[in-house]
Amino acid sequence: MTAKTSRIIIKTFVKTALKDADEAPERCTRNLVDMALHFSKGRFQISFFEMARTMLNNENSPYYPLIEDALKHMDKDKLIEFGLNLGYNGCTMGAHIVRKIKRTENINVPWLLFLNIDSAHENLTESYQPIFDQGKELGIYVYFLYTNKDPEKLLPLIRQNEDCAIILLCGSNCITEDFADSAKDINHLLIGVNYDDHTDAACLVLRDHRLLYSVYRMYTEDESSEIFSGSYYRYAEELHCPFAAVIADPACSSETRGNVYKAAVGTRVAQKYRTIPTDLMYDAETVGNIISPPSSVIGFQPDGTIYNLRNNGRLLSHNIFKESLRDILQKSFSMDE
Repeated sequence: MTAKTSRIIIKTFVKTALKDADEAPERCTRNLVDMALHFSKGRFQISFFEMARTMLNNENSPYYPLIEDALKHMDKDKLIEFGLNLGYNGCTMGAHIVRKIKRTENINVPWLLFLNIDSAHENLTESYQPIFDQGKELGIYVYFLYTNKDPEKLLPLIRQNEDCAIILLCGSNCITEDFADSAKDINHLLIGVNYDDHTDAACLVLRDHRLLYSVYRMYTEDESSEIFSGSYYRYAEELHCPFAAVIADPACSSETRGNVYKAAVGTRVAQKYRTIPTDLMYDAETVGNIISPPSSVIGFQPDGTIYNLRNNGRLLSHNIFKESLRDILQKSFSMDE
């Protein structure tokens, strides 16, 4: 059976299961998890859905109303398409390619990429499409795109990669009615809204357009207390966000980063809120270590330079616009190093 055929079969099953979602969301959710476990073959999927089934054994889990709300207020086609691109293309088919390249070429390929994009970049789609093409050849089907300016200019690039799961991180002031209208035809996109004074208004616009969205915040050393106290997660659940993501400011100490991650995991497992706490970097590394250890999470700045990463104490200095992604990974994350 080809990967395309398997995906079509899974999509058909999911659509069928979602037909009774409005009348019996809890039963629908349990059926979906059971079905996912039946189809799961990869390490990450099995681990994830076994954990999900354990959590859903709690009849009072706040994740049940979270899922019910998402099914009612987010477009089901978007939930299905984004979910399949993430779970099947990214963590099944893509993960198989990642492990094969590691086995045959000794290159440690990450399961996702972070791209910081200047929306004013000339020929944006023409410049960035080769990165997506090279990434997919290596098994990378999950992309975090960040822009602090006009996210609408990234939509043509996103449309062109409908087989990927794309998370677009942007400022809340960029979320307008025009942007939401422009994004409504894209089914493989989740919009991450920055946490600030305008987040609630931005989330309301996205909810009215039935788009997939969540919130994220970059926390400083001083702001970590809001995460420990749970106030950030309470705010996220009020905005009906499936996920409440955090990412550490570069100046944060390793001790604070570790404690924030432990708190996020503890809160997630304890099912305290009607939102799922997520640490973007730590959780990405955790998934990467399940798919193909040791995990490497990398990204590129608007000028193409690699994020200020180190490998075995050696500062990396590569540019995605001047070198191929395969060459960068081979030079920086070869298992022979």
